[in-house]
Amino acid sequence: MKATNSSGAKYLFDLRKSGAEYDLGDTSFTCGRRTDSIKLWALLKFHGPDGLGKQLEEKVDVLGYLVDKIRENKHFMLACDPWPFNVNFYFVPERIRMAMINCGVDTNSPTPHIPLELSKELGDISVQLKLRLHHSGEMLIPYQPISNQEADCFRIVLAGYKPFSKEDVHRVIGLIEKYGNTL
Repeated sequence: MKATNSSGAKYLFDLRKSGAEYDLGDTSFTCGRRTDSIKLWALLKFHGPDGLGKQLEEKVDVLGYLVDKIRENKHFMLACDPWPFNVNFYFVPERIRMAMINCGVDTNSPTPHIPLELSKELGDISVQLKLRLHHSGEMLIPYQPISNQEADCFRIVLAGYKPFSKEDVHRVIGLIEKYGNTL
């Protein structure tokens, strides 16, 4: 299974993550890139073009809403331009936000240039916050590296049939702030 399906994507299967050795995702049919055409065919067969189109539009709308909420909140910052169905972002505690502003970082930029010393601290915040959220039992959220930043960021990917609503956006933002403000 691993030889057939493995993508070896570091952003998905980072051995630094707690419990990484138990992650079987890289051996699964749903994660492999080689069988994407079968997945697309199965989706179209089950939902039909109209049903699939409706789901896609809903996901695009709620991700746009998430991006707006991130941009409106001073404790959050985009790590890069949003992609279809992916939003990469940071939780930025006040002390780091002020240090960024003092260093001339445009915290409203979709592709901010963060100095290395602040990147390390921001990446540590992502790791600590993820652990607190996981240990609380209230939310599982991944962090991972992206190519344009030194610091690992949070990522929300909207894929699959499960709905994700504006209320879910508010819950995610609220929980990250609740636990992030303790760091």
